[in-house]
Amino acid sequence: MDIKAVISIAVFILCYFLIAVEKSPRVYTALSGTVLLILFKVYTPKEVALYVDWETIGFLFGIFTIVKIIEESGFFNYFSLLIARKLDFNPVKIFVFFPLMACFLSGFIDSISVIVFLAPLTYALSKILKFDPVPYIIAEICMANVGGAGTLMGDPPNVVLGSMFNLGFTDFVKHNWILSMLGASGAIGVLYGMHRKELLKLNQKMQKAELKKLVPEEAIEDRFLMKIGLIGLLTTVLLLILRDFITDVMPLNIALTSLIPAFTILSTKGNNPKLKNIFRQIDIETLMFLTGLFVIVGALEKTGVMKMLAMSVSGFADHAVKMTAVLFWGGAVTSSVIDNVPEAISIGYLIKNLAPALSYSFALLIWAASLGLDIGGNFTPIGASANVVGYSFMQGHHVKIGWVRWIKLSFLPTLVALLICWAGLFVKYKIGFY
Repeated sequence: MDIKAVISIAVFILCYFLIAVEKSPRVYTALSGTVLLILFKVYTPKEVALYVDWETIGFLFGIFTIVKIIEESGFFNYFSLLIARKLDFNPVKIFVFFPLMACFLSGFIDSISVIVFLAPLTYALSKILKFDPVPYIIAEICMANVGGAGTLMGDPPNVVLGSMFNLGFTDFVKHNWILSMLGASGAIGVLYGMHRKELLKLNQKMQKAELKKLVPEEAIEDRFLMKIGLIGLLTTVLLLILRDFITDVMPLNIALTSLIPAFTILSTKGNNPKLKNIFRQIDIETLMFLTGLFVIVGALEKTGVMKMLAMSVSGFADHAVKMTAVLFWGGAVTSSVIDNVPEAISIGYLIKNLAPALSYSFALLIWAASLGLDIGGNFTPIGASANVVGYSFMQGHHVKIGWVRWIKLSFLPTLVALLICWAGLFVKYKIGFY
């Protein structure tokens, strides 16, 4: 192992540790790691860009823009208030339906964006209905991550893996969506069972007179913006689906599926007061963080560390079930401590290095890694980006959670979802559907 490989490993471990302990914003850690790799000549400045997956970055930029347009219109608040009213502001029904809504929406919007609008709404409802928002928001986060595992755009790890292996929207739906929905069914059943008694007591004490005065339609700030934003989102989904069938006629990469509708809206309606400064409101830090991570993990690929790691697990790789278990359960456990985005990048490179020597299709490993990383991230507050968003929101509103309570509320439903998905993966292997 040469000195550059040692440096790349040292920078990788240092950055992961700093990201895990959260002593400083993770974007600074990732970009500092990039600078160190250039400083120690692991990369030349020109080589850095070659190891960034620009398709993933472009796609997320486009989808963040579209979701922000929809959010600025007030649609999310309107929709959630409308649902709450339809449920008669019943805390039991809200506890079940809102997480299920998070599960469904995260497959098309992405889990981060779902929690961005759902956490504030749930907190607002908790102040009106006088309930503890923590179980509700943690349930929503857990279900958003489980539901997000089912589609290409649902969770950032899926975007990373889809881009690395040229997998489309229909590939993820065909192989992951059913398993994620089965896992979600088990998880919501466990969550309801855990909180059933408290929810029923709360419903009996509820005073709903004031709630009847809420008018969901008043939450809509710009109806035209809402319409074009929803059209943009629908167009992205359609392009992701069509991309799998028109690649020979029109090469359409993942990034363009979201960038085309996003920039079409901005080019034609950019003078709208709510859109003029929209780029300042998009989560650029997450995009910069991902860019830095691609460079840090790419250094392990460039210096041959990933190839050596692939060789070290080649004994497991000879057996499909064993290797699937390593990636699924290993990814689930480690992603609870380390953000699942860098984990996805690392495992993606590992699978690429293993693929030539496998006697079975490496696609099985991709589905195992995707499900394990997406769902396993639920275990702790830092396991997934949606967790960080929800946890930070609650802390900002002086709602104390702590790691112990988070794990207590998320562990069992997450474990049940993982067990169901693992059983599904085993069935897929047995029937050769992967």
